Amino acid sequence: MAGPPTTYLLRRDRVEAIRLGSQHLAWQQYLNHLLHPDIPIKDNTTIADIGAGTGIWAIEVANQLPSSQVTAFDVADTHFPSPEYWPSNAKFDLLDSLHDVSSELEGKFDVVHLRMWAFVVRNDDPNPLIQHAAKLLKPGGYVQWEDARFESIVVKGEPAVQFRQLMRQMSKAARLNFQWLEELDQRVKCAGAQLEVVDFQKQPWKSNHIPLVMDTFLVALENSGASLGNLKGVDPSVPSSEEWMEALEALHKDTCKPSGIMETGLYFATPFRLSLSVFIEDNNVQNNAAKLSLILAPSIRVAAGLE
Repeated sequence: MAGPPTTYLLRRDRVEAIRLGSQHLAWQQYLNHLLHPDIPIKDNTTIADIGAGTGIWAIEVANQLPSSQVTAFDVADTHFPSPEYWPSNAKFDLLDSLHDVSSELEGKFDVVHLRMWAFVVRNDDPNPLIQHAAKLLKPGGYVQWEDARFESIVVKGEPAVQFRQLMRQMSKAARLNFQWLEELDQRVKCAGAQLEVVDFQKQPWKSNHIPLVMDTFLVALENSGASLGNLKGVDPSVPSSEEWMEALEALHKDTCKPSGIMETGLYFATPFRLSLSVFIEDNNVQNNAAKLSLILAPSIRVAAGLE
């Protein structure tokens, strides 16, 4: 059997760029901060955003912290803004964060930020990504990670149930096993970077955030339909693009039914927070505890209501 496509499952176009902006807004409504409040900021703090996409998070951090130096990394530069739009203390560069760190970048950053890697990590193996992020850190640095647990989505209504099955078929063909997100606190500790959990707590979306969260998620699913042709060559049970879009349209209509007429459908991932401490071996550094703060949206969970 052929291996799955290695490319990003979502389209890299203007619609996706707009969706990334909406996703950023949803996370900001949930977090109420760009950087975790426990992360100390000093003059010339160096910050890396890996898997940056449009760089919207990196640009906002650079504007908020003008004395910092921010680098937005991504494996493709499709969504990078033109240099004339970069803050003076920010830059963009290419980087494949699923491979080892070059000597030029190793130990260069005080803070490393990751967001929404769930659809990129394959074969239930986040270790290369975890190790990559840890190697970018200076001793005493911090990692902040926000993501979605796609083993536990809120699913309500028959169209949502039917689409969930199609999504499972697609995920299987793409070798997207989301179990690692359920166990990320443990996986990080076992990744060989001497990691220790500091804090772990689940917090559901506020009810008034759900429309934006759900719309953003459905647009991502629509964009991922472009990958189905390649995936069908791996697994014939994968739905066709037409079947995917038809089911998605039914789901969209069910989530938009006028209130009071009948029960409205639901389909979205819910969030939780996980904070970890990373201990980097360096005999020359007295305070070498680097913190890892992860904000994760619980996977796709079948539920009658909200968590």
